[in-house]
Amino acid sequence: MESHPPLATRFVPPRLSQRLVPRDALVQHLHAARHCRLTLLCAPAGYGKSIAMAQWRKRLVAEGARVAWLTLGAEDDSPHALCASLHASFRQAGLALRWQPSASVDAGTVVRDLIGALAGAAGELYLMLDEADHLRRPAALAVLQSLLDAPLPDLHVVVAARRECALALGRLQGAGQLNAAGHAELAFSLAETQAFLARRANAPCRAGGAALDAAVWLHEDTEGWAAGLELIAGQSGPHLADGGTDPVPCPPALQDYVNEAVLPDVPEDLLHWAAQVSLLRRFNAALAAHVTGDPDSTGRLAQARQLGLFLQPERAPGGHGWWRLHAQFGAALRRRRAAYLRDAAELHRRAATWLAQAGHVADALPHAMLCADDAPVIAVLGAVAPDLPAVSQLREFLRWLERRPAGRAIDHPLLWLTAAWACVVSARPREALDWLRRWQESGAGDAGTIARHAGLITATLAVQRDDLPGALAIFQALPDGPMGGPALEHMRMALAARCGSIAGRRAPPVAPARGDTSELALMRSGTAAATAWLEGHAREALRLGSQALAAAERAHGWRSIAACLCAVTVASALYEQDQPHLARERLAGRFGLVRFATPDVLIEAALCRARLQACGDAVHEALAGLAEAESVFHQRGLPRGVAWMLAEQVRLALSVDDRRHAARLQEALDDLSRCHVADHPRDHEIAAAAALSRARAMLAASDPGQALVSLETCRSHAEACGKARLVACAELLQALAHEDLGQAGAARTSLASALAAGERLGLVRTFADEGERVRNLLTHAAREAPGGHAGRLAVSWQAGTTRDTTSGTTREPASQADAPPPAPLVASPGQIGSALGNVLTRREREILALLEQSMTNKHIALVLNLSVDTVKWNMRQIFSKLGVSRRYDAILKARSAAQLAAGNVK
Repeated sequence: MESHPPLATRFVPPRLSQRLVPRDALVQHLHAARHCRLTLLCAPAGYGKSIAMAQWRKRLVAEGARVAWLTLGAEDDSPHALCASLHASFRQAGLALRWQPSASVDAGTVVRDLIGALAGAAGELYLMLDEADHLRRPAALAVLQSLLDAPLPDLHVVVAARRECALALGRLQGAGQLNAAGHAELAFSLAETQAFLARRANAPCRAGGAALDAAVWLHEDTEGWAAGLELIAGQSGPHLADGGTDPVPCPPALQDYVNEAVLPDVPEDLLHWAAQVSLLRRFNAALAAHVTGDPDSTGRLAQARQLGLFLQPERAPGGHGWWRLHAQFGAALRRRRAAYLRDAAELHRRAATWLAQAGHVADALPHAMLCADDAPVIAVLGAVAPDLPAVSQLREFLRWLERRPAGRAIDHPLLWLTAAWACVVSARPREALDWLRRWQESGAGDAGTIARHAGLITATLAVQRDDLPGALAIFQALPDGPMGGPALEHMRMALAARCGSIAGRRAPPVAPARGDTSELALMRSGTAAATAWLEGHAREALRLGSQALAAAERAHGWRSIAACLCAVTVASALYEQDQPHLARERLAGRFGLVRFATPDVLIEAALCRARLQACGDAVHEALAGLAEAESVFHQRGLPRGVAWMLAEQVRLALSVDDRRHAARLQEALDDLSRCHVADHPRDHEIAAAAALSRARAMLAASDPGQALVSLETCRSHAEACGKARLVACAELLQALAHEDLGQAGAARTSLASALAAGERLGLVRTFADEGERVRNLLTHAAREAPGGHAGRLAVSWQAGTTRDTTSGTTREPASQADAPPPAPLVASPGQIGSALGNVLTRREREILALLEQSMTNKHIALVLNLSVDTVKWNMRQIFSKLGVSRRYDAILKARSAAQLAAGNVK
């Protein structure tokens, strides 16, 4: 046993400073399972295990629990030394045990005496052991195992370790007495990343949307790794400040951290193997063995897992048995062991060969493009032909072409065809047509293959030029029969969805084959969602888009083209459904990633971002962003985009009563509309946008007669181009104009038609964003028919106040005297109790109140310390008692009941 007493600092947790992010969700997860015998926090260095334990300890102590803390060291790696440290820890926690460790007796006796002394202690006791990796000898681990196996129902052990603990945990797990949290549970959430950055004085974030963008980039690049976040956020490079979209490079500070905190205990042969497999985006044992030449890669995988070497399971579909290294750790490892990667091109060649032969062609192409010659690329493309690589890989292919030495010719038909498609998805039409012509002249494909590729390429380019009738004509001329591969078929189906919408005969979206998670398959699903949104169906767009977005992020990552395109539709639909905080999260960090998208996506992304900024009281920032987007649309020759940017600027300028600026913008919009008068969907939409904007200006100028003329023009053009949301908005403003003219019957008719469309399409912000007068009109309509769409909208707004739940800011109505009495935006359990106390139980009212705060079932379960199944059962009871079938309808019923109860009290 030690001759010197252990340091007293080992018996107190790390200090909790004000800069630390409260890990409330994680602490609640741990606390909910506090009665387990063992709570095991196992994750690599820097995941915040000690801080999480310290925060949980603070909560336990506040609730009156006795908590003993021990930070283990190498000196504790023997039975007697460990028992002595445990004794000192219990004494520090105020537990007076009738036991003293003695070096003169054998270890087994010491442990038995310790267990006997603990059995005689009254009340529950928590023993928190930090840095348990220092216990490596079997005899020392046996002490901990004996404590876990002993019949001590009031003892709860919490262990934090970087590597897998050599403990027998099967019986505890089988008895439900083990609560394990790994790197996935310990990683920061996006909200925690935001909170972390907000607490840093030198954080590379600005206010508003830029702050969220930076938080999203850092969160994705670090995957919630706390130490990586701390060290990357401290760098002062231009990447974050300027809105870079590529992964953040590993900074020197993070390199030093990995060198000092992770690598010293890793054997050199394992580091050699890990540095080589870090070149692979994902790998299994067979691929790792082929690339590294190490036949015992299965053993290496097990060793890396045991040592906590940032090895993570691949969670993408088809990823069973596949692994990857954390990207930032892999970068640090490659820099530290650069000598192992001198022949990186050969390692990539081996990877490409194995992946192609194993049928993982999509994984093979990125490695083939990192070889020293073209042969691997041509071989992989030949395995794909006549189909296409993934869209994100086509973007990489274009960068590969641009990196080639000047004298290295591109002299293979497969390279020409792939280059044409790469230019298509990067919005470079002239180059795309040049490469396509070169491929066609080579005679490399049969007539049918050439016609299919040429037709799809030219139709897609027509969509990018906003020439939708041209795209429809090319699409209709495509040859019948199979396209030649799944990717080409997905391209055709996506074009069919958009072209069918143009022709006014949208067919129900046809889902890709079950299990097809290719990027083009998900983009096809995303196109179906985008088409629904463009036609005005917000609910359907949100349903289809959310499914495709989740699948795209899971299969291809947050930065993938499919995920970014789906995110624009989902964000737009979420904003329309009055969920700006969720919309902001979906769109954050992605605006720069969709710059090569079709005009529809570019327009919706710019409008959604501006509306979110205006919703958060950043109207002038929104106007500046719209003006910048207007310039981009001008440069790209997309007048429809110019029209919408001008129309939205007019609306926002009027919202801040800047009529002079609004008039200048409207004049430019009218000039643009007069230049586009053909019977063309694009021109109809420009005319509709201009007429709607003009009507707003006329209403603001107290000229309802001229406003009605413009609104009738808007309706006519909106119906011609199939824009149901525009029609509903025109009818809503018609109700205002009729009211100003004293035409009450016509006003009611127009309002009823607008509300019917809003009910059908799921429109909320379309109504709210038209200003205070519309909200007052709807509040009045709600009093006459509280069960309709107007009633639900009125209940969800607080007396003409539009609240941004993320920023916490509130825009007050222009005239407080005209505002009706305030209605509760969110009903509290007490308000629900007074309104529904005779219908719902106390637990059901608590769940309904949390449901109103947009909490998931899992989050509600954590807050109320229930199982998820119990929450689901209570939800079914709530739906049955309230006579509803959806969460949203239950919330509306609660709000209506709370508002009525408040009125009765008054």
